[in-house]
Amino acid sequence: MNNTLTLERIDQVVSIDLSYELKAYLFNKFSLNDDYEVSTIVEDEGIQFWKETLFNFSGRKDIFGILKECYSQLNFLIEKERDKIDLYIDVVLRGKMNDIKLEDYQKLEDSKNISFEVHESIAGKIPVLIIPRKEDFVKIVRSLVYKNNPVAIPSSMGAVLLNGLNNSKRLNMIKKNWLQNNSLGDWNTEFLDNVMPNKSLYKDKMIILSTKPYSDVTANQLGLTEDLWNLYSVSIRKEHEFTHLYTLKKYGQATNNLHDELIADYIGIIKTTWNYNKMWMLTFMGLENYPHYREGARLENYLKESKLSSDDFRQLIKIVKNAIENIAIFDKCVGKLKSTRDQMCRIDALCEIGLIDLASAKGAELLIEIYFENFHRELF
Repeated sequence: MNNTLTLERIDQVVSIDLSYELKAYLFNKFSLNDDYEVSTIVEDEGIQFWKETLFNFSGRKDIFGILKECYSQLNFLIEKERDKIDLYIDVVLRGKMNDIKLEDYQKLEDSKNISFEVHESIAGKIPVLIIPRKEDFVKIVRSLVYKNNPVAIPSSMGAVLLNGLNNSKRLNMIKKNWLQNNSLGDWNTEFLDNVMPNKSLYKDKMIILSTKPYSDVTANQLGLTEDLWNLYSVSIRKEHEFTHLYTLKKYGQATNNLHDELIADYIGIIKTTWNYNKMWMLTFMGLENYPHYREGARLENYLKESKLSSDDFRQLIKIVKNAIENIAIFDKCVGKLKSTRDQMCRIDALCEIGLIDLASAKGAELLIEIYFENFHRELF
């Protein structure tokens, strides 16, 4: 690998006089937990359940039927405060499925064409649900993420990594097996003492992907054909979420933050097209006409919980734009992705440098230095 590079001059005027709110938003959370490696993490216990379930899947019913058996909230309609209703509480939170029949239940527009498979990622195996109809994607996200409440889902949102999703079928299997071997025992005590504390026994990780254009950006905006952009969109989205899974397992972080998103998009792009395209990245964030920001773009999705002023926002888009420029310089320096170790070292370098440093005049140099230190350390 050649680490010789003439750095380009870019707009690096970022004020050091940042507000408390913006500094808090830009705090590098990956620095909080970097003391263990992904390689030490065993495969999630739920993977074996899904391998066996999918192996035994007969095809006589669509996969959505199996998902409803595992995640009972998928049976309920999307309605305001649905999760406050007694029946929902009994079924979803208490697992009381016996003799309960729902008069109205969730239906998808195209349940037959959703796909569900266990995929190999940089951080191990994980189930991936791919949903072709955007209306169905919204329904499932509202059910599994927002407890069946009709929360607005931005059109630029097309994927989600779920961590800690209760699988009632796995839990019922544990209960059935325990009762068979402990017919006189107290299941409630067993559950409270030995099952509930061990969340890996009944909680799943899952990635949900839509097939719509990535970041709600059209093929025409990028000068691509519809078919090619549709293929790219699914690939970028999948690799993006695999990157979140990696940072979750290694650093304990996969947050709704622009730092995370720049990292995940970088990997998604280079895993799909082998080269980082900074104009794509700027367009994904609504900064293709920087310093003008395109209202409604994906960047807004990661600021909903923050309390940033209009001045903060102007500073932030400058930081994001400069960070993208420096990532492009970094990518040009290190060249095409060569191995899984190379990929891990790139992610680690981007995690270890905060957005303020990444957006600085020496951001690219710092990123390159961290990357090569990590890469050569891995060799010895």
